[in-house]
Amino acid sequence: MLTIILPPFVTDPYTGEFILDPITGEMIPCEPDDPGLDKMQRTWFFKVLVDICQTPVGKKIVNQNCESMDTHKVWHELCKHYQNSVSSEMHSQELLRHVHTNQLINSNHRGTNQSYITNFSETIRQYQALQTDENKLSDQMCVDFLNIPMRGTTHLKGVLDAHYITRKAAGIPDPFNITFKEYVERLIQAAHPHTASLGQSRSRSGQSANFHLILHGESDEEDNCNDEEDPQASLEVYKSDWDQKSSGREE
Repeated sequence: MLTIILPPFVTDPYTGEFILDPITGEMIPCEPDDPGLDKMQRTWFFKVLVDICQTPVGKKIVNQNCESMDTHKVWHELCKHYQNSVSSEMHSQELLRHVHTNQLINSNHRGTNQSYITNFSETIRQYQALQTDENKLSDQMCVDFLNIPMRGTTHLKGVLDAHYITRKAAGIPDPFNITFKEYVERLIQAAHPHTASLGQSRSRSGQSANFHLILHGESDEEDNCNDEEDPQASLEVYKSDWDQKSSGREE
C-alpha cells in the first residue's frame, strides 16, 4: 500500500524536498521497481480515489489527472491541500478569537487609537481572505465586531450611536445600515482629536523638561562663578597685608 502513495518525484532523504535535475532544473520523476505492478496498483487506487474524493477540491484534483491516473501525484496534491487547509483553519480561528476577545481599553496597545483601529481592520481583512464566499462575514457582522472593542473608550464608544441619531434626525428610515469601511473611517476621524491632544501633551512635557535643564544648567554656572576667586577682593586683601607690613617697619 505504501508504494501506491509514494511521492511522485525523487526526494531528498534529509529535507524531504523534491530534488531538481542539475541539467534541466526540473523535478526528477520516481521510477517504480516493477512498472507493470505499479500500473495495476495505480489503476485500482485511482478508482478508489474517484469514489471517496467528494469535496469540490478533491474532485478537481482527481479529474485533472484522469488521463495519467498518476495516483502518486494525486495523493501528493491532496495531502498538500489538506495540510494547507488545516493551517488556514487554525489561523482563521486565531484571528476570529482575537476579534472576539480584544478590547481597546484593556489591550495595552502602545500606539494611537487610530493605529489600533487600522490593525483591527487588517485582522478582519486577513480573516475574510481565508474564507470561501459563503463563509465570509457580512458587513454588519464586521461592524458589530469592531463596535465591541470600542466600549469603554469614551471618545469612540458613541460613534455608531451618534451616526444612527444623525440619520434619524435627517428623516432617513430604518433599517440602519453602515458599511464596515465607513465605520472604520468615522472611528479614525473621531480618534484624531484625541491623538492630536496626546501629541500636544507630549510636546509640552518635552518643553518643560528642556526648560528645567536650561535652568539647572544656568544654576550650575552661577555656582561655578561664585566658586571662582574675585580679583577685586584679592587685590584688597593684598593691599591690607602690605599696609600692615609697612606700619610694622615704621614702628
